[in-house]
Amino acid sequence: MILIDPKQEFRSAESVDLSQLLEHGESVQATELVENVYNWFQRHQQEYIGVLNGKKFVGLVSRGQVGFLLGARFGLAIYGRQPIGSHLIENSLHVSSSTPLLAVLNVALSRPGDLFYDDIALVDETSEYLGIITVPTLVQWQSQLIQEKTRQAEAHKMALEEKNQHLFRSLNELRQSRGRYEILFENSALGVALLNARGEMETSNRRLESLLGLEPNPEPGGQGLRDLSAYMVAKERPAFLRLLQNHEENPKDTTARTSEFMLQLPDRGPRLFKFFSNWVNETGQICVLLNDITEQRVLEHRLVQKEKSALLDSLVGGIAHEINNKLAPIVGYTDLLLLEIASLKEVEVLGPYCETIREAAMESAKIIRQLLQLSRPLARELVVLDVRDLFNEVRALVTFRLRASNCQVETIFPSDPARIYADATQIKQVLINLIFNALDAMEHAPEKRLRLTVAADQGQVTFRVADTGHGIKPENLNRIFDPFFTTKSPDRGTGLGLSVCLSIVKSHYGEIVVESVAGAGTEFIITLPRASEEQVARHVEAGRRTEASSDRAALALPASGRLRILIADDEAFITGMVQEALRRSLPCLVERVESGLRAVTRLQQADFDFVISDVRMAGMDGFAVFEWVLKNQPHLAGRFLFITGDAGSPDLNEKLESMSVPVLRKPFEIEALLQMCHKLLTSR
Repeated sequence: MILIDPKQEFRSAESVDLSQLLEHGESVQATELVENVYNWFQRHQQEYIGVLNGKKFVGLVSRGQVGFLLGARFGLAIYGRQPIGSHLIENSLHVSSSTPLLAVLNVALSRPGDLFYDDIALVDETSEYLGIITVPTLVQWQSQLIQEKTRQAEAHKMALEEKNQHLFRSLNELRQSRGRYEILFENSALGVALLNARGEMETSNRRLESLLGLEPNPEPGGQGLRDLSAYMVAKERPAFLRLLQNHEENPKDTTARTSEFMLQLPDRGPRLFKFFSNWVNETGQICVLLNDITEQRVLEHRLVQKEKSALLDSLVGGIAHEINNKLAPIVGYTDLLLLEIASLKEVEVLGPYCETIREAAMESAKIIRQLLQLSRPLARELVVLDVRDLFNEVRALVTFRLRASNCQVETIFPSDPARIYADATQIKQVLINLIFNALDAMEHAPEKRLRLTVAADQGQVTFRVADTGHGIKPENLNRIFDPFFTTKSPDRGTGLGLSVCLSIVKSHYGEIVVESVAGAGTEFIITLPRASEEQVARHVEAGRRTEASSDRAALALPASGRLRILIADDEAFITGMVQEALRRSLPCLVERVESGLRAVTRLQQADFDFVISDVRMAGMDGFAVFEWVLKNQPHLAGRFLFITGDAGSPDLNEKLESMSVPVLRKPFEIEALLQMCHKLLTSR
């Protein structure tokens, strides 16, 4: 933590009450839990808040810091219950209310790195917390001080010419004034420039030259003035020049204005800058302060995307649950119908109809699962995958887009598997991004042809996505993977798609390159390590164990010769379908109930050999039913089966794993239901 000595003397005529600069006085106690502080930030607009021990200030925390803690995997579980006092901003700055403003500016705005962006806390002489002063407020005051120092220098110069008798004193005062001006100007953490209305830099500091990658400022009368507007991307240059012209046309308005512009820098590509500008009446110039906020905007965008993903997860998950519930009886009754017509003469006619209905329902459920995998930020799960299968699954997902674009698709796949060890969801995301980019590039092409290629050798798998679109200009080829770089209009692209693809491929130890000819098309080439023999062997062995587990052993029937099975689900057509399937295949008596509470009542009234329960039910859900069984009839815990239409949210999966209860996801095949029941009835 940094503390400024309020007794430090600065030769300055400025006297500003720092309490007038406070943005807010909100605070939390150091013992407050991290998750409560996070909730506070969600309800308020402030970016920083003071942390106190009683009334004494101990440090600062920020919205971004708390969001980073809880945004990580298991962040809420690890840090949510910890006191906020354990997660203070390192080297946070606080000042006494008696500290001169210039001293505050000199220390606060010269902090290195990310510390510069941290707001500062104001305390009284007894270290009691008063509130927060923001960095933009200090920057505005710094700009005003620069203007004042410039004005003072000019006044001293005029006095020198008019009063030669005061030469020594005037020169001394001028030297002191210019010294303070240079401290503020040259040592500022922001790039500072004085511009004319045409955008030419008449003066600039070293920080600005560093930000823009410029050579040292030429001497007056040398190579001429450098044009700041020349660094603007073409579409934003007119807006920047209008801003400068507006300053010149309204010289009485000296308030600072805040703008954001994208600059195209040599060797650095496009960078987003925040501009603080105001008119200097005394010199007829425009003072501009620049700050590179590219990385800050990337982080903000990721936070927004995370919030959107959470909302999408909730909406899509609820819809998927309802659709899966409706698909379950379609699949189940189709299987039962096939059994009914197996001995009829019409089986050759009706059988294919039933198979088509069943296949369509299962494909619908598969598409829903794939959409959910893309909508929710799941933990990475590495498995052995065949890239050919991934391409086919992605084509099914984007079928509508392919048809709407009237694009011909050509696939060149090897006959043998092209296996990789990767996360299926992330690789699908890469393929979808590349296919969508290709379709956008071919929107106005006379010939629309998409070619998907897979090849494999001993050490790696290569897959390509090629189009016949407008191509990429040579000067843009080195920047297409940069964040925010896009040639699309703002409503059609954010410039983050390819940077995400690059991140995913690199995390899988692969490479992605692009080959393009302007006006002729583009091809993206992704190379990933091929799955090792050991990884493939483990994959095959897992499949064999799954097949072996499906072999049925003889059932151990109770003395009555019939099993008694209880089914709990709030969808009557599902319990009816399950009841009919079990009656046909097992010697059993099946009883149906519509709620978890009713299931517990029947378990208290009668003895059952097996329980099948939906997970999500109004009132008492399936988890509560299982917990009741564990406590009151533990012998049934090993003969308990969950069925659910929920597509598998992280919370649900985690809870199911903790209970170690098998689960059958709707819609399911009758054979899968029977195998699961038979396995539980014979092995436990």
